[in-house]
Amino acid sequence: MSSYRGLGIQVRTVRPIRPLGVTIIGAIGILGSLIGLGITIIGVWSIMRVNVEPSRQFGLYSLGALVSLIALRINWGFWEQIKLAWWANLLLTLVGIGMSVLALRAVPDISNLLGRVLPQIAASSYVVALAIAIVVFVYHLIVLLYMVVARAAFGVGVKDERPLWEKVQRN
Repeated sequence: MSSYRGLGIQVRTVRPIRPLGVTIIGAIGILGSLIGLGITIIGVWSIMRVNVEPSRQFGLYSLGALVSLIALRINWGFWEQIKLAWWANLLLTLVGIGMSVLALRAVPDISNLLGRVLPQIAASSYVVALAIAIVVFVYHLIVLLYMVVARAAFGVGVKDERPLWEKVQRN
């Protein structure tokens, strides 16, 4: 037994508990990003099997893969409750709302595409396309409202009352 003992004060970093909504939104975002990345990789692979030359489709799929990777990093940061990820996820959510509004406007075109890809749902493809667009729109609105409510979990808009020496981030 050593002759030196500390004061008996145990210093433990207390990690705040992740709110359930952040867990759900982060998990859905990570899974969605991984699915998008998988779809774009399959698209690039299918184009590269046919033709090795760069084309417009190859560029679009590559851009989609890059956006999926960025969204994956943002959603991972949201899962880890990083302050910058809250802002980036807010921007992603606003872009998602805009894209779902555009999807609502393009429901007839999407239903024609669904009818050609899946002939068994050709009769109800308009309803399916409309339902998907509405569900995506409502999901993004719910995420936007939750993010505004849960901004304190990320330290956004909350005054930091710690002393200056505790605010310094050391790695």
